[in-house]
Amino acid sequence: MGGNRFSRWRGDDPVDPAEVDAQRQADTDHLGTDPAAAFAAIADRCLAAFSAPGTLEREHAFMGASVPGTVLASISLLELLIHGWDLATGAHLPYPAGDDVVQAVWHFATTNPAVEQNRGSQFAEALPVLPTAPLNVRLLAHLGRHAQP
Repeated sequence: MGGNRFSRWRGDDPVDPAEVDAQRQADTDHLGTDPAAAFAAIADRCLAAFSAPGTLEREHAFMGASVPGTVLASISLLELLIHGWDLATGAHLPYPAGDDVVQAVWHFATTNPAVEQNRGSQFAEALPVLPTAPLNVRLLAHLGRHAQP
């Protein structure tokens, strides 16, 4: 699960590239028989990893590069927000996200070159959306997801 990998990258624990290959991970059960407890444990590890002193300022090995902790935190936030929306949408549940979280992810998604560099692989092509649409709708469209305002 992504959060577990992020906490391991933050701690410079090596991550096998196969762990981030969606095809190789498609049939892997990361949550076991108690998904809520497994998710809570991963969230706790992530929170502890990112709140450790110096984590955001330090460089970390990530996907063959060295990146600041702020970038790892931004990627983690993007993953949690967008995939949380994916799950809520699939379950036909509302997904109220905080404006500050949406704003932070919007800033990262629209300024980090990795998003554009990974169109077609990790990110879908951006979809057209009215500039007057709510920011969360524009963010989802920017990342290739259909959302209604």
